Amino acid sequence: MSITKRISFTGHNQLQLAGRLELPDATPRYFAIFCHCFTCTKDIPVAYRISKQLAQLGIATLRFDFAGLGDSAGEFADTSFGTSIADLLAAAAYLEQEYTAPQLLIGHSLGGTAALACAPQLTGVNAVITIASPSRPEHVLHHFGKALAELRAGNTSSILVAGRRYEIRPQFLDDIQQHDMRSLLAKLNKPVLIFSVLDDSVVEHSDAEQIQQWTNAETTLVKLTGTDHIISDKPTAAVIAEQIAAFIS
Repeated sequence: MSITKRISFTGHNQLQLAGRLELPDATPRYFAIFCHCFTCTKDIPVAYRISKQLAQLGIATLRFDFAGLGDSAGEFADTSFGTSIADLLAAAAYLEQEYTAPQLLIGHSLGGTAALACAPQLTGVNAVITIASPSRPEHVLHHFGKALAELRAGNTSSILVAGRRYEIRPQFLDDIQQHDMRSLLAKLNKPVLIFSVLDDSVVEHSDAEQIQQWTNAETTLVKLTGTDHIISDKPTAAVIAEQIAAFIS
């Protein structure tokens, strides 16, 4: 069993961010943060299921909505990969102030890329977990289609993701080009557990291999079969949670 607490904290630009803290019945062995994917929310099944399962395994897990998404304040058009990193740092500061500094960062898809970029700045973090994550934030540009030309011309445009339209401003492209993941991972001295979905239609297995090659620390690569990019099946989510608990222990 686990206990779910509704929490809120201040993210970048003083925006209020909404989260859920999954707590074990007993004293937590560790604290973790789960970062959701691009345009997703804290309530996507993979985030909900893994966070709940980790809490049952003794790992308190905070999942939250990045600014402009879900129950958090802000406009999505004003966000970027850089603001996601700032919101993640704010989540870590909240845990440190209210409980204890997080020892583990977990991210699904682009959330995992953000976790990797953020980890070197958090001395209390002992390990990073990525789930079907791209090696570079530029990967999300495959969603943009014709909007990419408009953005490069300096015009605001919009993209359609999972049936919903999101406004994007040119600053998104400017920001994404500032994050050199190869250089960042060369500075990362924390172990990384990398989950790769072999039949992923969104992120290729080569991205997982690049994360492994670029990281200047111990890495473990786990290949997942029989699931999809969003880990929509419960059994795989349970397996991931169990392997995370074993890895950090």
